[in-house]
Amino acid sequence: MKVTAKRSHAARWLQGSGIEIGALHNPLAVPPAATVHYVDRFNAEDLKRHYPELGDQSLVPVDLIGDAEDLSRFGDGSQDFVIANHLLEHLENPIRGLQEMARVLRPGGILYVALPDPRLTFDRARDLTPIDHVAGEYRTGTDATREVHYAEWVERAEPLVEWMIDAGVPTGPDRVRELMGMDYSIHFHVWRPEGFLEVIAAARAEAGVALELLEFAASRPGEDDEYIFIFGKGIDDLPPLPPGDQAGRTARDPSADGGRRDPGLADPGSLLEELQARLQSQSAVVDEYRELQASAAIRVAVMCRAAVRRAAPAGTRRRRLTAALAREVTKLAERGLDGTIRSVRERLTNAAHDPRPGGRGSAPPRSDRSE
Repeated sequence: MKVTAKRSHAARWLQGSGIEIGALHNPLAVPPAATVHYVDRFNAEDLKRHYPELGDQSLVPVDLIGDAEDLSRFGDGSQDFVIANHLLEHLENPIRGLQEMARVLRPGGILYVALPDPRLTFDRARDLTPIDHVAGEYRTGTDATREVHYAEWVERAEPLVEWMIDAGVPTGPDRVRELMGMDYSIHFHVWRPEGFLEVIAAARAEAGVALELLEFAASRPGEDDEYIFIFGKGIDDLPPLPPGDQAGRTARDPSADGGRRDPGLADPGSLLEELQARLQSQSAVVDEYRELQASAAIRVAVMCRAAVRRAAPAGTRRRRLTAALAREVTKLAERGLDGTIRSVRERLTNAAHDPRPGGRGSAPPRSDRSE
């Protein structure tokens, strides 16, 4: 069982009763509140014969025989979670697989998806799978594309798989036919994270699969070769939180940073969010919240003025920069920072339209500074 801090962090979303499909020798470690039943297309003995490269590694016991593209043994909405750990790249029809996984999930149920980052695996020499290709296979089936996938795998992936190199696995058309005859589970598809999100969008458009992205963890070169998505079934008005998380941020533990507390602008968004959560039960925090707003607004104003003085010579260039800064301050004002920022926006906007040389919209010309 491969346990990493990233996997453990993502698995905190799992609770109740669910399934993991195709776990083989590497099941996901789940929290105590989660009960997993293992699904695979063969029993453990047949899996050993199908994947001789696994050698003496222990496989999880298979509780139910089934296929990710056909989970008909499970009723609609019967599962609290589904784990697809390095599974979807093995599916010939991934949209069909997502459709089945979403079907068996209860509303709000969790889909855990981990996929290999091709830049860090033996898929690095292969082309990324276009979304039109994936959608086409869902619409018309996979018979017409099956041999193409196997041929690309044999040509571009197997020469980079270490155990195949060591074993002297043959290549060419005979190898393609051998794998197809075995129905061997290759990586049919290759995605980077942004490409897989296109698959999620296509599953919604083609099959009505509604999955909301709740969390993402990127691959970490040198530590692992996978990225992880957490999806929730359905689109809610408010995104859910992992089990055990409170509805909102709690006050920071001062001991976590040596007792120091920085109320500045290093991360004003998270500080404001923290204070808003505390307002629900502590009316005394109102004054602190207002002070933070005012401090943030004043500091933004000072930074804007300093940037204009340092970077902008007289004339049109300064007016352009001042107008750009005004737009940025407008965005901050729209996020709820108080009237101080709005007054800064007005002053900057006025300065941007002041045509007078040396006026508020320009700076005195300097002979020692070029454009």
